[in-house]
Amino acid sequence: MKNLYPDAMLERLEWRRDIRNLMGRISADYSVREEGTIYERYWSHRDDVVLGINEGWYVGPKAVAGYYKALDDEINLGAKCVEKDFPDKISELPEDQKRGLGAISYIPLDSQVIEIADDGKTAKGLFNIRGSYNKITVSGPIAYWLFGWAAVDFIMEDGEFKIWHMQWLRNVDVQCGTPFGVEPEKFPEIEAYAEMASFQMPAPTVAACLMENYYTDRPFTKSPKVPEPYETFADTFSYGL
Repeated sequence: MKNLYPDAMLERLEWRRDIRNLMGRISADYSVREEGTIYERYWSHRDDVVLGINEGWYVGPKAVAGYYKALDDEINLGAKCVEKDFPDKISELPEDQKRGLGAISYIPLDSQVIEIADDGKTAKGLFNIRGSYNKITVSGPIAYWLFGWAAVDFIMEDGEFKIWHMQWLRNVDVQCGTPFGVEPEKFPEIEAYAEMASFQMPAPTVAACLMENYYTDRPFTKSPKVPEPYETFADTFSYGL
């Protein structure tokens, strides 16, 4: 790594703060059910953006934006189902108070490791996901524990870092109150939530197993690679394809 003058060091400290804030804002957007805004707010609009989840890769702006739009569609559909279940309490509420009904998402991103390239054009970050969320299902709202990682390549655009490649990986995603690796309890279906059976997230552009959700005899599974100091992006690994 090259030696930096104090003003360059200060600039890098500010960039680290900006990256932490970017990821913190994503966590905050999940908590207020604004997942549908994440692509426009925080992602680069380059043609080579990539989002990886356990089941594969969403490749390109259309696919990545479509993933977040689907999260928003699921939130809106779930809220309509909750309204059907409690019409007397909800029907008269203003529309802005109906959004996200029955669902909650608390997904902190912490234990960050951030490295900024010597040339200042890119950065890398690895963050722990440790939280819980409430999902609207055909059986109504059900709570889940979520543990995993967000592994991110950032790229500088118009003076600020944006997400270029990201792996959003679920290491443990299990119904609350259920031991890890044990089949969760089946709840009866509720008529008001029947529409949730028809909802499906869009399939990844490239199907692949990036990570298996925890099960009792799963082989030891490492986290994504921890960022290391580097000069230019050509000198390091990618969190994309």
